[in-house]
Amino acid sequence: MRTGPIRPLQLLAYFRRIEALERDLQQAQRLLYQDDLTPLLNRRGFRRTCDQWSACGEVNARTCCVMMDLDDFKSINDQYGHPMGDAALLHFSRTLMQHMRQADAMARLGGDEFALVLVNTCGTDALGVLEHLQRVSAASPLAFHGKSVRLRFSAGIADRRAEESLSDALVRADAALLDAKRCGKALVRLHMAPERSGV
Repeated sequence: MRTGPIRPLQLLAYFRRIEALERDLQQAQRLLYQDDLTPLLNRRGFRRTCDQWSACGEVNARTCCVMMDLDDFKSINDQYGHPMGDAALLHFSRTLMQHMRQADAMARLGGDEFALVLVNTCGTDALGVLEHLQRVSAASPLAFHGKSVRLRFSAGIADRRAEESLSDALVRADAALLDAKRCGKALVRLHMAPERSGV
């Protein structure tokens, strides 16, 4: 077997192959962690981001978690069909991305269920942000094939306690979301954690 110096053209071919493999890897990771319909993270990507933040200590006490879903989403699918439902999810996701910070984690967990982790934010600040988002959403209805639909959402917020995992805070945010749905629609509820006793 002959061996010899690698020619410049061979080196160029190797580098191009490496670049192509890196692009393929990035695409595979995007498909693994990004929602297949919207520009948001999927459930796996959201969990990975939360785990990475927790592992490197980026999650601090001023972090709050949000669970949210679209009101009457099933009726959109039933009345207008699933293409309109998909367009509604995409429209709402893009609205989220326009009005949230890049530093925040945003995910579509499935169906019309969304989750957010807002860093350096307290619950009352998040309440104001989400109420503003409700006004923005109401003022920018989805236009699809000559039809117009106003999207409304309900949300639950939980301030993450200093000793609490993000998963536990998300569970409390989900409880606040259920409370918002029970009390009506297009509501945002802040979960108030019980005070710890001094004993």
